[in-house]
Amino acid sequence: MPHIQCLWVCLVFLMLLVDFIQPMWLNVCSRPHVITHKKYVERSKVIPYQHRSWWSGWQTKYRTEYYTDEETAYMTVMRPRCCEGYEGSVDNCKPVCSQQCPQHGFCSSPNTCSCNTGYSGLDCHPVCPTECGKNEFCDRPGVCSCLNGYSRTSPSDNCLPVCEEECGHHSFCSEPGQCECEPGYEKLGNGTACHPVCSPECAENARCQEPQVCTCLDGYEDDSNGNCSPICQKNCGQNSRCVRPGVCECENGYTGDDGGTNCQPVCSTCPENGLCLSPGVCVCKPGYVMRNDLCQPHCENCSDSEHCVAPNQCECLPGFESSGADQECKPKCSKGCTNGFCFAPETCVCSIGYQMGPNQVCEPQCSLNCVHGKCTSPETCTCDPGYRFKDNSHHECDPICDSGCSNGECMAPNICICHGGYQPNSTNPVTSMCQPVCEDCQFGDCVAPNVCECSVGYANINGVCELQTTTDSHEYSTTTAEFQTSTAEAEIQTPTSEVPHLNCTAGCMCWIEYDGMGTFNTAKCAKICADPQDKPCLNLDNCHCDLSSGQLVCQEDSDADYSGENSRYVCHILPAKRARSEAEVRIPDRTESSAKFMIIIGSCAGMILGVAATIIGTKYYRRSTSRQNFEAEQAIYECDFE
Repeated sequence: MPHIQCLWVCLVFLMLLVDFIQPMWLNVCSRPHVITHKKYVERSKVIPYQHRSWWSGWQTKYRTEYYTDEETAYMTVMRPRCCEGYEGSVDNCKPVCSQQCPQHGFCSSPNTCSCNTGYSGLDCHPVCPTECGKNEFCDRPGVCSCLNGYSRTSPSDNCLPVCEEECGHHSFCSEPGQCECEPGYEKLGNGTACHPVCSPECAENARCQEPQVCTCLDGYEDDSNGNCSPICQKNCGQNSRCVRPGVCECENGYTGDDGGTNCQPVCSTCPENGLCLSPGVCVCKPGYVMRNDLCQPHCENCSDSEHCVAPNQCECLPGFESSGADQECKPKCSKGCTNGFCFAPETCVCSIGYQMGPNQVCEPQCSLNCVHGKCTSPETCTCDPGYRFKDNSHHECDPICDSGCSNGECMAPNICICHGGYQPNSTNPVTSMCQPVCEDCQFGDCVAPNVCECSVGYANINGVCELQTTTDSHEYSTTTAEFQTSTAEAEIQTPTSEVPHLNCTAGCMCWIEYDGMGTFNTAKCAKICADPQDKPCLNLDNCHCDLSSGQLVCQEDSDADYSGENSRYVCHILPAKRARSEAEVRIPDRTESSAKFMIIIGSCAGMILGVAATIIGTKYYRRSTSRQNFEAEQAIYECDFE
C-alpha cells in the first residue's frame, strides 16, 4: 500500500509538471501587460487674501490649504500568449502561413509549408520512383498515366495521340484530334486533304502533280522558259495577245474590238488639242506645246499685253484694246481719263497740276485754299455764284449783296447782317437796307441808333417828341444831348448776357444755340464762317434772319427751302457792368466768411466740452464703484481671518 500511494503521488506531480512546462515551451511566450488602478495622495495649495492694518493699509497675504487628490497608477504584469508567428489558445498554439499551402501540403512552421508523404516540390506534386515516358505524367505517388488525348493499347505500349476522325491519304494523327500531312504534302486553305508541294511554286497555268513535279494545264503548253502559255489556233493582231486557250485580248493599256482586233492605246485624260501616243502618254497636236499639263497654242511674236489664242494668232489681254494703225494693244479705262492718261487697265495717271480725287477723277490742284470758290484748273480759283474776288486776291472771294449793305456787313450772297442798332427795312434780302432803330420816335425821324430827330413843331422832352408852342434851338439840342447820354447809360447798365441781337446785325461775334427754355449752358460759341479757323462756325448760306425775334435761324442740312430741322441762335453780348471798388468787393465776402468761421468754431467747442464731460463722469462712476467693491471684499477677508 505505501508503494501504491507513492506511485500515485509521483504521477500527480508529473502531471502538474507537464501542465507547467507545456505553456512555457510549446510556442508559448510571456509578454508584459500594463494595468491601471486608482490611488489617493495628499496635496497643498497657497491662497492669497487681503489684510488691512492701521500702519500699512491693505496688504496681500497667503495661507496654505491641504486637500486629497485622486490619480491613476500603472502596474506591469507578465501574461502568457502564443509566440510571434503562432495563433490559437495558449494550450494549442499553431503556426500561421500568410499564403495558403498547396494541396497535399500543410503549415509546419510560421510561413513555412511542408508536403505530405509521397509528395514533393513547392506545389507538392506526386513523386514516382521512375521517370514517366513520353505523353505520360505522375498521377499518384508511384503511378504514371497517359495525358488527356493520349492512350495505350497495353500497359507496356507508349501513349499515342487519339484522332476521333480517321486521317485521309498522305496524312497521320500527330496530336490528339489533329491530323498532319506526310513530308512533301500540305493542306491548302481550310481544307483537310493533303496536296503535293512543289518548291519553287509552279508557274501560272500549271499544277503540282506530285512533290517537286509540275505539269501544264489542259490547253496550255510549255514555252521552254518554264512557263505554260495558252494555245490559240490563229495569230492575235498587233498590241494583242493570247490570254486563254483560243481567246485573244488587247494588251494592257489598249482597247479595241471584240476578239482582240484593232487595239489602240488608252489615255485616262488627254488635254484639249492632245493625242494619245501610247498607254498613258499624251502628245500635243502640231502648233501646240505642252505647258502645265495643257496643250496651249504657240505663237512666234506676241507682246506683253497680248496672249496666244491659236497657233500664231495673238489677241489683246483683258483690260486692253487694239487701237491705231499698227493695232497695238493699249490699256483700256472704261470711264475715260479726263486731265490724265490710261496707264493700266482701269488705272488713270493724272497730268501735271492734277491729283486723283475721291471719285477717281483727276481734279486740279491749287497751292492756296480757294475761299468761297473752287479750283477749276491748276493754280486757278473760280468764285462760287454770288461771290467775287477780294481786292488784290485771286483765291479769296467775298459775297455780293445787290443792295450794297450800308450800315451792315455782307455775310453771304444777298444776306446783309446789320450793325448794332440797325435793322432791315424790308423782308426781301435783295432790296433790304439797314436803317437805325429807335425805341420811341413818334413825331420824328430815327437818324441814328436810339437818336430821334423830332419833326418841326416838336421838341425832345425826356426822350419823347412832344408838341411845343415855341422852339428853342439851344434847349432842343441840350435835351437831345441829355437823351443820348441817358440812353448810353441805360445800355451800359443792362445786366443781360444773352439777348436777341436786333435784326441779326453783323456786329455779333458769338452766336449761342437757343430754344424755348433758353440758351444751352454747354453750348460753344459759334462764329460766322469766314475762314477755316472759325470753328465751330455757322454757314450763312443755310441761315436766314427772323425779323420778328432778331434770332438767326439755321438749317441742319444744305436745303434752301428751310423745310428741314432748324436751330435758332441768339447773339451773346458781354454786359458792361459798373466796376466795384476793391473794398466793395471784399467787405461782403469777409463778413460772410467770418460768420461761417464763427459758427464752425462754436460747434467744435461745444463738441469738445461734451466729450470731456462724458469722460470725467465715466471715470468718477468707475472709481466710486471700484471703491465700494473693494470695501466689501475687505470686510469678507477680515471675517475669514477672524
